[in-house]
Amino acid sequence: MLDPRRWPPAPRRVLTRRERLRYELNMRSKRVFNASDSATRTAITQAARRRFAQHGVERTTMRDIVKDARISLGAVNFHFGSKQGLANEIFERVARDVCTARQLEYDALERAAKGKPVPVEKTFRALLRPYVEGEEDQRLLLIYLIQQLRLAKLDLAPEVGPRHFTGVARRTVSLLHKAAPHLSEADVWWRYSLALGSILTIVSDCAPDNRLKRISKGVANASIRSELIEQTIQFIVAGFEQRGRRSRVAKARKATK
Repeated sequence: MLDPRRWPPAPRRVLTRRERLRYELNMRSKRVFNASDSATRTAITQAARRRFAQHGVERTTMRDIVKDARISLGAVNFHFGSKQGLANEIFERVARDVCTARQLEYDALERAAKGKPVPVEKTFRALLRPYVEGEEDQRLLLIYLIQQLRLAKLDLAPEVGPRHFTGVARRTVSLLHKAAPHLSEADVWWRYSLALGSILTIVSDCAPDNRLKRISKGVANASIRSELIEQTIQFIVAGFEQRGRRSRVAKARKATK
């Protein structure tokens, strides 16, 4: 009778590339799932933040996130349900942190003003700060989020705008109207919206090889943050110093009488 112990060993099957990748991801997932839930979520959100900041939500795939976080797709689905659920949580946190900090800065400005209007310049410096200062990923995520909201791409946390940014926008306009009583409320809203648009335009392209630097042949360079801030503030403040359309029309009518 043949002894099974003397049989030749069965040839080992070579794994395909897909099988090797699946095996590696499963092994990574085991390490992550053995950690606490908070550690798992942190690994996922940190990887997603970096990807969303650099490439946006649309151009980031779940494969990118699981590769960077060293986990499996199942871990992301377990904690967040989907890429959209993950994006919503990340941008909700960005909006909450930015708006809370801005409200606190507005509180400090009003206390320092001691009942007088807060100057337009100081209000816009507070508004501009998170777009040009602080952690780079946070800055890029904020710019991306505001652009999505302004373009009415409501797939991205449609409730984020009303819950966080609407109240801050109304308080900003209230501060500006007190500082610029020569403007109507409608004028202030228009100039606030146009100012925000100009801010988003310039801060969206302030890398070393920015378009402003290229087309001006280096005369103006948006990557110099201090210059970007001062030029932006000067431009916006000048707009608020001008009288509104109604005031100019009334003055013209009075001159013709």
